[in-house]
Amino acid sequence: MPAEITHDDMFGQAIRLTMEAGGFSSVLEIGSFDGLGSTQVFIEALRNRESTPRLVCLEANRSKYDSLCLNTIEHSWVMPVWQSSISLASLTPQDFDRDVWNSPYNGLAYPRDTVRGWWEQTQRHLVTVSEGYLEATSDTFDVVLIDGDEFCGYDDFRLVKDRCRCIMLDDAYSAFKCHRANRELAADPAWYPIWADSTVRNGAAIWMRRK
Repeated sequence: MPAEITHDDMFGQAIRLTMEAGGFSSVLEIGSFDGLGSTQVFIEALRNRESTPRLVCLEANRSKYDSLCLNTIEHSWVMPVWQSSISLASLTPQDFDRDVWNSPYNGLAYPRDTVRGWWEQTQRHLVTVSEGYLEATSDTFDVVLIDGDEFCGYDDFRLVKDRCRCIMLDDAYSAFKCHRANRELAADPAWYPIWADSTVRNGAAIWMRRK
């Protein structure tokens, strides 16, 4: 499966420009996959920093994590982490029909049974997680990219909102993942949009905290 967020992708270009303009040096990437997508965009943006940068890459799938390690091994400041962002205890959606399928934040254009299958897969995974990365640490970052599990996006956002200066959301419009987070940021005067495009795949957005 080819990477979606790349140097040639509009969101990837926006990420690079935001990193350069902000002079950011620490990033948490939630949902790194195999390290060939947004991870490479961040590496390119961070590699020439005067001080040693920090890129923490979360990936919960073991085979993808193994590939992530191989694809970032030459950069000592890239830290792959084989861990879920959250556990079931932090998941806001409780009932599929009420909290997902019939939610005002559900922008998914897929059959109900397909989405239900994803939901059940998430449930099976999270029940095995004793503590997620965002629950276990209080680390702060300049930038957080949220592009992990479809049903964890809002809770990833809840737990990182006060720990960063810039939030980057993939699947922010025609999706469930970051739809609610994107709408809440739009209504929050403490944040302002740097870039947004609802037509890039399922839409993406970048938000900055006001000083």
